[in-house]
Amino acid sequence: MNSGSPDILLVEDNPLDVELVRYAREFNTATSTLHVARDGVEAVEYLLGDGSTRDDTRGLPKLVLLDLHLPRLTGFEVLARLRSNARTQSLPIVILSSSDEESDVCKALQLGANAYLRKPSCFVDLCELMTQIERDWLGS
Repeated sequence: MNSGSPDILLVEDNPLDVELVRYAREFNTATSTLHVARDGVEAVEYLLGDGSTRDDTRGLPKLVLLDLHLPRLTGFEVLARLRSNARTQSLPIVILSSSDEESDVCKALQLGANAYLRKPSCFVDLCELMTQIERDWLGS
């Protein structure tokens, strides 16, 4: 992995959720690095390039935290594209969604998500979840 690449790519369109994740990481004194993609297209372009000026030298993050309900491309569409590309087919992708619909969980796992986590409703629980994610997926 290129040393300039982030440890975590957070794909999230809700600015409040992005800030809550950042605050939770600060609260936890996380040492990993974070990059944010605000929609599905931005995430795919970040990881795979835009098709014309692809940057194969950019390293991949160690983990993608992917929301399902995104503009332009849904989380399901992002997941399918990443799993169908040799560059990202084994990249760890954890769904972080407010949806607890069984059909969403099943579909995400069928498309190749490594895990499905529900967004906590309180900050303390989010801090605990971010600690668990970093421990389980980044070895921090």
